[in-house]
Amino acid sequence: MTEKLVVTTKGFVRADFSFWVGLYMDKFYDSLENKKIIGNKCTKCEKVFVPPRKICGECNKTIPLDNNWVNLPDTGTLQNYTITHYRVSDRTARKAKNPQIIGMVQIDGSDTAIVYRLLKIEPEEVKIGMKVKIEWDEKPKGNPSDIKGFMKM
Repeated sequence: MTEKLVVTTKGFVRADFSFWVGLYMDKFYDSLENKKIIGNKCTKCEKVFVPPRKICGECNKTIPLDNNWVNLPDTGTLQNYTITHYRVSDRTARKAKNPQIIGMVQIDGSDTAIVYRLLKIEPEEVKIGMKVKIEWDEKPKGNPSDIKGFMKM
């Protein structure tokens, strides 16, 4: 039997990578870079999806890429939320100093919800059905972090 030496270190590893998200999400991320929200609309049931998708989740019809895009506002309604004392933005299980509020927000004019942090709001102020607005990153790059989170209106 051969002995093996195992070395471990603690710390973070930076791993830069690129991946392709597909034509529908590529168009969505391009809109984020311009601080705009777009969704796509099913030609059969007329549901509007944010983020956009190729196949309608309601009636299973393919949504054509070249049309059926809908410009939407940067406002929405809180559908559900959770409050956590653990960090959710990095891969550690350490407790955060202040609780973080994670919400499911239905963008006005859409039929689906997206999940982001709720910002500048105390846990006791959060209510399902409250109106919220996107807080954009100052220098958007065309990725999900262009939306910092949602603030109370």
